[in-house]
Amino acid sequence: MTLETIRQTFTDWAPHYDATHSWSLPNRREARLALGVQPGDRVLDIACGTGANFKHLSELVGEAGRVTGVDLTPAMLNIARAKIVRHGWENVEVHTADAAQLPFPAASFDRAICAFAMNIIPDYAEAIVEAWRVLVPGGRLVVLDLNLPGNRFARRLSRFARTCAVELGHDSITELRRTFADVEVRWRWVGLIYIAVAVKG
Repeated sequence: MTLETIRQTFTDWAPHYDATHSWSLPNRREARLALGVQPGDRVLDIACGTGANFKHLSELVGEAGRVTGVDLTPAMLNIARAKIVRHGWENVEVHTADAAQLPFPAASFDRAICAFAMNIIPDYAEAIVEAWRVLVPGGRLVVLDLNLPGNRFARRLSRFARTCAVELGHDSITELRRTFADVEVRWRWVGLIYIAVAVKG
């Protein structure tokens, strides 16, 4: 998938995204808690979409912390911005950006999360390297996603995958282990979903 194809796909999805992805909320919460956020932390939400993680992350970092969301699709971010205004989340901001080219200096964040997007980001290996770059030493990246390479259910998901711009061949766990020294993987839904917790050495 090209960046433009993904942008167009999620421009079309944007008005319906929250309603059609409510199934993901329990796993998202577990992933957010796996971040180990402390009050005052700076948290990066990679491919934040409509801001499904923002309410909880905003509460976790507190007034002294900051939540920064990045996403490729302006239509998704427009919904996220409306939520920020509506709920008065003064410690949350969003930027349009490609996850493989993050517009932040090195060591800008204490924590980073990417929920159901590594299988969509075309250059996902570089996105993982970029997440490593912008984290402080000891910082933590949590990736929540579908485990598709080699999964016995993957073929049944191929039609869904095309609709959602998902690439079935992305092997994010291998790339996480290549980039981060410490990676723990937790399996959910009989191995179809994983939560990977990676710590920057």
